[in-house]
Amino acid sequence: RFPLRLFGRHGVWVGVGLASMAVPPYIAENSPPAYRGRLVTAFGATICSGQFIASLVDGAFSTVHEGWRWMLGVATVPSVIMGIGMLMLPESARYLIQRGEISRAEIVLQKISGNSDVSSELNEISETLEREREYSSHGFLFMMQQISRSGPVKRAIAIGCALQAFQQLGGINTVMYYSTTMIKMAGVTNDSLAIWLSCIPSGMNATFALVSMVIIEKVSRRRLLLFTLFGTIIGLALLGGAYFSISKTTATVTTMNSTCPDMSQILNCDTCVSHSCVFCSQDKAAPGQCILPTPSNNCTDPALHYRAENVCYSPYSWTIIAAMVFYIAMFATGIGTLAWTINSEIYPMWVRGYALSLSTMTNWVFNLLIAFTFLDLTRLLTKYGAFWMYTGITAVGWLLFYFKLPETRGVPLEQVEQLFS
Repeated sequence: RFPLRLFGRHGVWVGVGLASMAVPPYIAENSPPAYRGRLVTAFGATICSGQFIASLVDGAFSTVHEGWRWMLGVATVPSVIMGIGMLMLPESARYLIQRGEISRAEIVLQKISGNSDVSSELNEISETLEREREYSSHGFLFMMQQISRSGPVKRAIAIGCALQAFQQLGGINTVMYYSTTMIKMAGVTNDSLAIWLSCIPSGMNATFALVSMVIIEKVSRRRLLLFTLFGTIIGLALLGGAYFSISKTTATVTTMNSTCPDMSQILNCDTCVSHSCVFCSQDKAAPGQCILPTPSNNCTDPALHYRAENVCYSPYSWTIIAAMVFYIAMFATGIGTLAWTINSEIYPMWVRGYALSLSTMTNWVFNLLIAFTFLDLTRLLTKYGAFWMYTGITAVGWLLFYFKLPETRGVPLEQVEQLFS
């Protein structure tokens, strides 16, 4: 069964990767400049909405025997619907011109712009495609040489990849992937309840992604990104502060009858469970023992009613949920959706395919890096140390975008190269 599951996951990865690379430019190419930002942002907003619906489905099957099979299987329904819907989508004007179907491209442009005379748009697209066709005919290495010789293109790719990298380095998928674990860290011990509560961050993510879609054409892209990214920094700092408060206010550990290794480093329940041991006490706030769990030694004393394996009680546990909600609100309104929107706008047509492939790859590489390292970081740096590290990294990103990111709102795709000149 494991090879089959692994094969299925690889299929999902390939599909998601290709879609995340192809959908934003397709939307951007088929949108008038005045609505382009809102329509591309809808891509991110619908992803967040899908995550929210998925969390509801997970909650519904959390008490079903082998419910994980249903959680994965139900996902085929929207996939089939999407596949059928894609058969009805029109080709973009740029693709049609590239194939020499000028009359069909003219019809598409007329529908998009609402104007009967689209000759200037046709000429602009044809000129950029001619340049792209010339470079592509010489192969990949020649294209890379042309990119390396173009200062504006190199700067655009650097900013685009940085947007995708800092989107992930801000720790969003730490919060989304491990939201159930984080909620348990906040003191919720019931597995099914923790899964249902994980709908809160995914719901907030979807809600504020929709907020971003509504306001993106009314405000500056650059100002919106900088404002919300600053809020994201505050949210990460608050998450670190919440975990720090909890780490200092859980029940203390007494050395008597404690059997966990490295007892010199264990002061309370939080450090006990962080060392993969079990905390046992008469009450959730009472001092207790830190025990290395074994079949013969696992909180068997009937007087020890409270047992903690992964999470510990603290009067400040609620602060994690509050900080998480604020952080997600800032992230989803800003870089969560704007990274995709701006990336769909900043590349000249002759290099769009290569540049978007590179920026999308950057997103998934850092996504994988954060997902693989979070739990190890919490053990190495503590939970609060990991989030404060994300705070510092995001602050570096804010400074980079403050000095280097131009405004892209309302700029035609054929003129974006001038922004980085």
